[in-house]
Amino acid sequence: MSNSNQIKVKRLVRAFQTAVVLVCALVVFGNGCAEGGFYPQGSEELASSLNSSCKDPNEIDVIPGAKTASLVGTTNIVKNFAACTGLESISQLTQGVYEDKKSSIGTYGAVTSVTAPYLMAVHSLAGEVCNDVIDQEIAMGTRIFQGWNLTSNAVPSDSQLASAAINLSLSCWQNYEISEEEKGIVVSSIVSSIGNSEAGASRKAAIMMCTSMLASLNALLQ
Repeated sequence: MSNSNQIKVKRLVRAFQTAVVLVCALVVFGNGCAEGGFYPQGSEELASSLNSSCKDPNEIDVIPGAKTASLVGTTNIVKNFAACTGLESISQLTQGVYEDKKSSIGTYGAVTSVTAPYLMAVHSLAGEVCNDVIDQEIAMGTRIFQGWNLTSNAVPSDSQLASAAINLSLSCWQNYEISEEEKGIVVSSIVSSIGNSEAGASRKAAIMMCTSMLASLNALLQ
């Protein structure tokens, strides 16, 4: 047999030996992350090490006696938004946005589900719900935006803006009333962002306030 052929045979033998070792390792240790995985006798320390390495990095450690925070999940986020704002029915557009964005919203409300896509999805959905709320209040009378002319081209007064912010916080922030500092931030951001004689200024102010407050974590905690 030529030298080149001998080299090829040796390489094939080594490759076969390596494959056998890998298969054995998978058989013996492959179930390490599964309950009841097999470990050879005397390898308890190795088993413990493997199990600890299999822990989900996103798993939350439960602290005895402490309250665990959770968020509104996929199945009830629209219901929660509608219930707290008094919205009687959602539009087809809102339903479409929900269907489009629901994959970015955590199913079970784990706090680790708060990601950039999650926040963007919640913001989009909150905006559509707020549009529905404003349409309803224009047609049936104002409840949250008391004293507002929602079809006006003028921004409501600071006191009207503050009153609406309080109404939204009490309804959608689990009866937590917005603080003076938070209220000042909301009012000043609206006044500085919308021109006082801008077309649809009142509705834009309502959308901006409602969306920002519904998309905040205060409204998503449960």
